[in-house]
Amino acid sequence: MRCDDRVPVTVIAGFLGAGKTSYLNRRLASGDIEDALILVNDVGEVNVDVAAIDYRDDRVLSLSNGCVCCTLGGTLAEQLSQALRLKARPTEILIEASGVANPQRIADIARLAPGLELADIVVLVDASQAGRLALDAQVGELWRAQVHAAHRLLVNRLPHEDSDRDQLLGWLGQLAPGAAVVTEPVQVAPAPSTTASSGPALWQGNGAKVPAEPAERTRHSGLTDATLHLRHPLVAEELQALLEGYRDCLFRAKGFVRCRLADGEEWRSLQLSGQHLAWQSHGPPATGAVLVCIGRRGERFAQLMEQLKQLDSETDTAPIGH
Repeated sequence: MRCDDRVPVTVIAGFLGAGKTSYLNRRLASGDIEDALILVNDVGEVNVDVAAIDYRDDRVLSLSNGCVCCTLGGTLAEQLSQALRLKARPTEILIEASGVANPQRIADIARLAPGLELADIVVLVDASQAGRLALDAQVGELWRAQVHAAHRLLVNRLPHEDSDRDQLLGWLGQLAPGAAVVTEPVQVAPAPSTTASSGPALWQGNGAKVPAEPAERTRHSGLTDATLHLRHPLVAEELQALLEGYRDCLFRAKGFVRCRLADGEEWRSLQLSGQHLAWQSHGPPATGAVLVCIGRRGERFAQLMEQLKQLDSETDTAPIGH
C-alpha cells in the first residue's frame, strides 16, 4: 500500500483538564476537519467528553472506562481496524486520549498498523499547573512523558508577565526536544500567576531538578476514578463548595448536573481541573445526571465520594428520570 493511500492519524493528548476537548471543538468549528473519524477515550463508566464534541454522531466513537494506552491490543486497535472497513472511508482519524494516557503508546499503533500513518501528536499543556504537576510524586512522571512525546505542544493559561512566559516556554521546549511549542492565546491565567505555579521557577527555586527525559515506563498507579450517577437535582453552589474543599486530592471532576434554582431547575455541565471550575448551561444529556471524578487514591478521595453521595441523598426533591 502506498503511503498516500494511508489514513493519517492525529493523537490529541494532555493531562486532565488541559483543554483537549475545547481544542478539538475549536478545530471543528473552524471547518478544517471534514469526513474525519473521532475516537474519544475517557476514564470512568461514562464518556462525558463524547457528549461535548460538536460533530456528526456517526463519526464520534467512545472508548470509555479506561486508558487506551493500557490496552493497546484491545478496543483501540479494533476500532481503528473497523474504521478502515467503513464504506465512507474517513479522510483522517483524530484520537482524543484520556488525561492519564501516554500518547507515545497510542501513536505506536498508527505507526505499525497497515492502512494508517501517524500524522501528528498534539499535547496540550495548562501552564498554570505545569510546575506543580512536573514535580508531583504520583503524576509527575506521566505528565513529563506526555510532554516528551509531543510533536506540537499547545500551551494555554499562560503567565501574564512576559519574563515568566518566556522562561516557561523555554523550559517546556527542553522537556520536549524537537517539538514545536505554540501558545494558545484564547486562554490565559485568570489572575496574575505566581512563579511557584507557572513552571520553571518552581523547580529552579527549590533545587529540585525536573528530568528532561521521562522514565521508560510510565505509571499512574496513584490515581483512581469514580463515577457517581446523581439521583436528584443539586444546588450548584453546594456541589462546587464540596469539590473545591478537596482540591488536595481531586485532579478532575466533570459531568452533567441537574441544578436546583430558586424558580425551577436547569441542566448544566461541570468541568473542574486545577484551579478552574466552570459551569455551562446544557441540554438534557443522554447519560443522565452523572459526575466522574479522578484523583489521588486514598482516604481523602474515598471521603469525597461519600460526601457526594450524602449530598445527593439529602435532597427532598424527587429523583431524576434519565
